Amino acid sequence: MSNSIKISVDTTSLDASIAAVNQNVSTNAAKEQASLAALTSQLGNVQADVQNESSLLTELQTTVAGLSAQVSTISHALESAILALTGTASTPTSGSTATSGSTATSGSTVTSGSTATSGSATSGSATSGSTATSGSATSGSTATSGSATSGSTATSGSATSGSTATSGSATPGSATSGSVASGTDLSANLKQYGKSPLPYTSLAKPAKGQTVTDPDTGLKITRITDCVADFNNLCVAPAYPTAMAWNCDESYFILYVPGSTAQSNGQQGWALYNGKTYAFIKFLDINPGDIEQFYWDHQDPATLRYIDNHQMGSQNLADLTAINVETGVKTIIHSFLPNGLPPGCPANTNVVRCGYPFALGVNANGERIWGLGAGGPSVANVSGELGLWVFGFNESTKAFTIYDTSVIPQPQARGSTPFPSVSGKYFIWNAAVGLESQPTTQSAVMDAVTGKLVRYVQFDTNEHCDTAMDANGNDLLVGSQFSRNTGGNGNVIVANLNTGLVTVDVGESSGWGYPATGSLSGATAWKNPSWVSTAMTGNIYGTGTNGVATPGSNGNSGPTANPCTILDQEITLTNLTSGVTWRIAHHRSTGNYSNATQSNYWAQPNVTFSTSGTRILFNSDWGCGNPASPTLNPNAPVDTYVIELP
Repeated sequence: MSNSIKISVDTTSLDASIAAVNQNVSTNAAKEQASLAALTSQLGNVQADVQNESSLLTELQTTVAGLSAQVSTISHALESAILALTGTASTPTSGSTATSGSTATSGSTVTSGSTATSGSATSGSATSGSTATSGSATSGSTATSGSATSGSTATSGSATSGSTATSGSATPGSATSGSVASGTDLSANLKQYGKSPLPYTSLAKPAKGQTVTDPDTGLKITRITDCVADFNNLCVAPAYPTAMAWNCDESYFILYVPGSTAQSNGQQGWALYNGKTYAFIKFLDINPGDIEQFYWDHQDPATLRYIDNHQMGSQNLADLTAINVETGVKTIIHSFLPNGLPPGCPANTNVVRCGYPFALGVNANGERIWGLGAGGPSVANVSGELGLWVFGFNESTKAFTIYDTSVIPQPQARGSTPFPSVSGKYFIWNAAVGLESQPTTQSAVMDAVTGKLVRYVQFDTNEHCDTAMDANGNDLLVGSQFSRNTGGNGNVIVANLNTGLVTVDVGESSGWGYPATGSLSGATAWKNPSWVSTAMTGNIYGTGTNGVATPGSNGNSGPTANPCTILDQEITLTNLTSGVTWRIAHHRSTGNYSNATQSNYWAQPNVTFSTSGTRILFNSDWGCGNPASPTLNPNAPVDTYVIELP
């Protein structure tokens, strides 16, 4: 009986539990259905958004496709226009240059296998005496021989500080090569002395590595070499103001240690230095056609170019060569000899070289342009100088420029070899018989592709000068002129190759008087165009005394107490867009004084810009450590110093 009662109670409890569970399940199911309905609604909204976005994407793709078609049409139109104007494709390429990171062993040579062609001439395959011309007359030439000479001369004003203009601001009527790097305003923290006399105060020659302050201008000067201790040589100097001493990122620079000044067991050659610490690294295994004819690459800081003339057995070779200065690996870019000279070049040539050591031109396509000449037994000397059969060369396309011989006769004296403008659009030829001939007052500007005359400019490239560019992209010649008509002579004369206009930035007609002698200019700051640095030996005894001096005067006749200067013994900085000049330091070198009994060529101050223009190398024998009593010693050691602009 007791068991029956227990079972009845348990069954009733179980039924109640089951009913409660069923109620919970029903309630939860209703909630889940409501949640599912809400999620379904949200999904519908998302799907609607996706559909809208898909429609927008389709519209965008249609728009992009339309724009791409327009770009393609414009590109083809431009290419056709360029081809019609020049007769050549706008961007020919050559796959001949080996990379600087080659893993070949130091000193090895890699030969480029390029067979790229340019126009109608195949690179490296033209044989001497061929009647075909490469890169000669092309359709669309706008200049003819005998075009009007622009002889106008403008005097540069004394306008405000020479800030550099932004790229692309072309002068009306003058073609530009594209954008121009603006760089920095090198004058921003310089004091402007105008034409006032500068005191010339004593300053002892600093030790190697020591930085001193110019007592008359306040700029910092650091001595970076000790030629005697370092190399047992009486000179280490920048090769020349127009030579590319500094590489593209200023991590290296090159100084020259002459063989003519080497002492017993002294070293000589092209010395590579660290551009940051100024420490000597090593001598480079190069042998350019002249001491200044080496050229840094504009992109690769380790690549240096030069033309290697040498013999292999009885065969004369002339190779355009790139060397990696870090590894020593050499790459042959183009072999001019034995079979790579332009059509028409005389047989039996045995050397190829540049003329003067101006920087290479780089055209709007980034192609390096060379001004070259080939010499040998069949090329007659000109006016007692080495004669060269001259031509232009595009390194990338391997195209040659053959000059109009009605303007530039063949052969030319070594010193009259046409050289490229900075933009690569022109070659410039000194319209004189030879380097040592009577001065001329004009130079010919030739089209770099056609070889035809564009114009003459009233500028004598027999004088020390350099190629340059202003902030508007105009190609320039800049340097001293001594042979022009009264009023046109000066230490910084500028000829605009695009217009023919000549300006007197520092000279007679701009109030500076007759130019100081021993004047050298360099404009190699290609990352910061429109600046030129100039150094003048002039009168080593100064221009005047006790703060009184006249610009352009003969100056003091001998040692003078309290000397002062106006350009004599000075280093200057000129903005080629504004024409304004700043006088920044005394170089104190006396050995190249024009009245010295025995002059020392290596004591001339080879002022050389870094690529940014913010540093300037110069060499000096420091003969004016005491300007009141200068020392003239042709055997005084000549060392290199650097000015760091503030």
